[in-house]
Order: sequence, then structure tokens, then C-alpha cells
Amino acid sequence: MRHSTTKNKIIDSTFFLLALFILLIAWLITAHHYQNELIFPKLSQIFLAFINIFKNGTALKAIGFTILRVIISVGICFLIGFIIMSLYIIWPISLAFFRPFISIMRSMPLAIISLFIFILIGDRLGPYLITILMSLPVTIEGLIVATDEINQGIIDEVKTLKGSIFQKIIHIYLPIIMPYLLMCLIQTLGMSFKVMIMGEYICQSANSIGKTLYGIKSSLAMDELIAYGILIIIISFLFEFFVNLLKQANNKKSNI
Repeated sequence: MRHSTTKNKIIDSTFFLLALFILLIAWLITAHHYQNELIFPKLSQIFLAFINIFKNGTALKAIGFTILRVIISVGICFLIGFIIMSLYIIWPISLAFFRPFISIMRSMPLAIISLFIFILIGDRLGPYLITILMSLPVTIEGLIVATDEINQGIIDEVKTLKGSIFQKIIHIYLPIIMPYLLMCLIQTLGMSFKVMIMGEYICQSANSIGKTLYGIKSSLAMDELIAYGILIIIISFLFEFFVNLLKQANNKKSNI
């Protein structure tokens, strides 16, 4: 079994590197065809722009504030999600009340809701509310699906136990749905990070990746723009890597 797992990891890594190699070749071919360094900068230019991000204190501050905003927004999403999930466990029909709000938030175009919120509350709190409204449906639906996966026999047995419903949710339901919860966390983090940057871009929030990208757009610095794109992808992978570590720790705890 261990040999099979190691083999699968090697295969996954090989395909991952192969995909990166194909993307690199595609970029080189396209850049050579158009011969326009303004749109398709050299790889050396992109690399230098990427390194310069970490030499720039203002850029690092912006990245740090954006990540902090994302973490706060995701925390609020899960807090609201847990409340709705708890109501769903106690009174399943209550979900019918929240469905219209979830559908509206899921269907509303990002550009429209971002501009409306920016006009309504400004650049300081705007990105938070934009991110929460766009990411909350993913969180709520993930938690509801996770709850529905609990065996009905377990639910019936839990009802016979003593203690408040909130104690049962924390000590019984949450450990059962933890794998689904962590998967939901990965999806919410990925969504929130992208939405937060767009919200910052539209709201022109101080100390943010979004505002930095707006400045890059004005100067047409494509090498820096692509460097930030690569950095955003790396940060997203790091978010997923961190949550996967939590999943592994939870699996080991469950096997003990």
C-alpha cells in the first residue's frame, strides 16, 4: 500500500511538471511568433520582476494585508455558515428561508456587486463585504452537503444523547464532517482570494494587491503583471497545501 502511494505521488509530480513544461513551451512559441516584448516579455524580465516584488517593502505590505483580509473574510464566512448549518441541523426546513439569498449571491455578477458596495460603503470595508457575499454561498452549500452526508442512524442516535444541541454539533457532528469541512475550506479560500483581489482593484483599497495591479495596468508593465499573476497562483497553492496538511493531521487523529 505504501509503495502504491509513493508511486502515485511520483506520477502526480511527473504530470504536474509536464504541464508546467508545456505551458513554458507554449509561452516561448507565442512570444517568438508575436515578437512583442511589451505584451510578451522575456522570461528573464518576468523572473526579475518576480524577484523585485520581494525586494519592495510596499509590495510585501500589500501582499500581507490582502492575505489578512482574505483570512478575516473566510473566518466570517465560516462563522455565518456554522450558524446556518446549526439551524439546518436543528430545523431542516429553515434552509428554505436562506435559499433565495444564496441563489442571489451566487448569481449576482461580481462587477455589479463590487461597484454597488464600493459606492455604498467605500474602499476600506468594501473588499471584505464583496468577498463575503461572493464566497458565502460556497461555504454554506459545502457545509450543508457535508451535513447531509452524515448517516441517518447516527443522527437518530445523537438525538437520544443528553446535552445541548450545540454541544452535540461541536463534539459529534463537526468531527464527522471534518474531511468535508476542510475541502470546503480549500474551495472558499481559493474563491475568496480571487474575489478579494478584484474587490481591492475596484475599490482601490490602500495596501492591497488589487491597487498594485491597478497601478501596473496604468503603466503597462506586463512583466510585473505576469509576475504578480505567478505569485497569486503560488499563494493559492500554499493555501491549499496548508489545508491539506490539516487534512492529513485530521486523518492521523481519526486513525488513532
